[in-house]
Amino acid sequence: MIAQDAFAPARAHEKVVWVFAIDLPTDEIAEFKEKNDHDDDAPISPLVAALGLTHIDTDFIEVFDADTIRDYGFAKYLTEANGMDPAQVNPETAMLAAITGHVLLVFSDALNGKTLAPTAPLRFIGRYSSAQSLHPVQKIETEAAKGVLPQPKPPKSDARMSGMVATAALVVMFLIVAMMIWIAG
Repeated sequence: MIAQDAFAPARAHEKVVWVFAIDLPTDEIAEFKEKNDHDDDAPISPLVAALGLTHIDTDFIEVFDADTIRDYGFAKYLTEANGMDPAQVNPETAMLAAITGHVLLVFSDALNGKTLAPTAPLRFIGRYSSAQSLHPVQKIETEAAKGVLPQPKPPKSDARMSGMVATAALVVMFLIVAMMIWIAG
């Protein structure tokens, strides 16, 4: 059973790939990908229609024979070449390696926030998202942020350091003179 949110759009700043097996003979794949002109002059291919869409950015989809990456490994292709989370992909390595024939990868950038509604000849394999990475927060250095956000203490200048040393020397000399007067008196 496929989870209800399996075809939901990716969240903002999330990279997702949907993997489908294409249940067609090899000689029908080119025709499946080919754009057709309909009455409304909107080019649509059987592939786009099978995804339940009227338009897709084809720069962010891949169709290829799974045998072409068999030596490299499908799971490795998803994680290393496309940045998907190994924690999601690695448990399915054997299943991904067993896929034969042509596959379709649909990346979230292709959908522009639309929801997929796939039909035959597409067979859903899985939905994988990119590994979450936390980037350290950069300190805001603009003039507008000064005084609003906690700022680090400014470095001590050479003049300030010299003044602190001179003050400490004067205090020590005062204590020595005071002790000498006390002993003499």
